[in-house]
Amino acid sequence: MLAKDFEPMKLEEVIQAIEAAKVKRDFMYELTPANKQILSRRNGTFEAVLTGRGEEKCLIPEVGVLHYLYRGQNEEVVPCLPTIYRGGPNDAQVFLQRMRLVQFHRLLKSHPVVTRFFEKHHFLVNVEGLAQHYGLKTEVLDLTSNLDVALFFATCKYDKDTDSYDYYHDEVEHEGVLYVFDPVRDNEPSPSLHFDKYMNGNITPIGLQAFPRPGAQFGYALHIGKGGSTKSWMYKFTFTSEESKFYYDMFQKGESLWIKDKLIGKTKQIVGQTTFSYAVFKEAFEKYRPKGYSKTKMKAALVNEKIVLLNKLDDIVFDEKERQEIIDDWNTSLGKEVAEKIVRKYWFEHEGMEEPKDGKWGQIKGMKNRQDFNTLKHISEYMMILMIAEPDGPEGAEWKNYTNTPRPAEKSRPDDGQWKKIEASMNSVFGKPYLTEDDWKI
Repeated sequence: MLAKDFEPMKLEEVIQAIEAAKVKRDFMYELTPANKQILSRRNGTFEAVLTGRGEEKCLIPEVGVLHYLYRGQNEEVVPCLPTIYRGGPNDAQVFLQRMRLVQFHRLLKSHPVVTRFFEKHHFLVNVEGLAQHYGLKTEVLDLTSNLDVALFFATCKYDKDTDSYDYYHDEVEHEGVLYVFDPVRDNEPSPSLHFDKYMNGNITPIGLQAFPRPGAQFGYALHIGKGGSTKSWMYKFTFTSEESKFYYDMFQKGESLWIKDKLIGKTKQIVGQTTFSYAVFKEAFEKYRPKGYSKTKMKAALVNEKIVLLNKLDDIVFDEKERQEIIDDWNTSLGKEVAEKIVRKYWFEHEGMEEPKDGKWGQIKGMKNRQDFNTLKHISEYMMILMIAEPDGPEGAEWKNYTNTPRPAEKSRPDDGQWKKIEASMNSVFGKPYLTEDDWKI
C-alpha cells in the first residue's frame, strides 16, 4: 500500500483497530468479556520476573499478555530519534551527555531505597530509562504498555517553561501520532529466533522503580544507537479538544503521570552541569569509549564545548539529611505501599490433560519443574506463539522503518531449521505480594 493511502484516522477508529488486533492475538482468551472483567483487577501491580542474569528481576506492569507497546507524540518527527542524537550533535556533545548519565548513576547510588531495597532484592534499576524519564538526553525513547498513557502524550501539549501539560482549548481538529510496537519484534522488521533477547535487547522494561514516574507511566525503554531509528507501525489521527481534555482529566491534568518528586531538583542540576570531576570523565570514557578518540583528544574537544574538568569535585548526590528523610518516608508508609504492588506468579510444566469425561476436563498430568518466579525466557516462548498466530499489525497502520534497515545478522542457534518443543505449562492468573515487613524496611 502506498503512503498516500494512509489518511489520518479518527482517534476512535485507531482505538477500535488496536483492540481488534489484540483480539486476533488473544489465544489465551484474556479479552473475552467475562475474563476481561475478572483480569482488570490486576491494574496497578508489578510482577517480579527473572531476567536470565542470575537473581536479577525486572518489575513489569502486570497487564496479562503484552500485545503491544505504544508511544504517543503531538507530531511525526522524521526520523524518530532518541534525545541524545536530535539536532545532529558532534562527538563531544554526545560524550557530554554520557558524563551526565554517569553523574546521574552516582546520584542513584546515594538514594537509600535504590541501595537498600532495590539492590538488596536484585530488582533491576534501569538507569538510562530512569534518566530519560527525568529529563536527561539518552539513547532511550519512552514506550508504555498502556494505550491511554500513550494517547495522553499524543493529545496533550507540554509546556517546557512550566514543566507541565495542558489540553488543546481551541475548537478545531488537531493531529496526533501513535507508534505501535510488537515487543517480540524488538524494534526490528522481523522477530529474533533467540528467545533470550525478549525484553533483553532493544526494548527493556523500566516498570516500577525507586521513583514513581516510570511506574505510573507503565514504562518501557526503547534503546536506539547512533544511526538507528524506530521500526514500528504508526497511526496519524485527528482528535478534538474534547478528546484532548478527556485524557487530560483522566490523568489529573497530567500530574498522575508527570509526578514531581525529590529526584527532579537533582536531575535539573545534572541537566545543566558543565563542570565535572576527572573521575566522572574517566568512568564515562571507559564505559562508552568514543570511537576515534583518546582521552587527551576528548578532553580537548570538551574544552571547545566550554566543559571544565577538575581534579576534585563533589558529586551531585542526596546528602545525609535528605537520605534520612527518604528513609523515614519509606519506613513510615511508602515502603509498605510499594511492597504491596510487587507480586510474583508461580508456574509449572506438565505433560498435558487427561481425556475429558462426562463433559468435564480431566486432571493435569505430570506436573513438574515448579517455579516461584516467571522468567523472560518463559514469557518469550508464548509471546512468539502469539505473534505467529497473528503476525500482521493493527489495521490501517503504516509500517515505519525510517532507516530502511533489516534485522541485524545473528549467530545461528543449534536448533536453527528445526522445530522447537515448548513444554506445556500452567501459570498463575494473579500475582501475589510476597515481601514481608523485614524485606521492605530499610
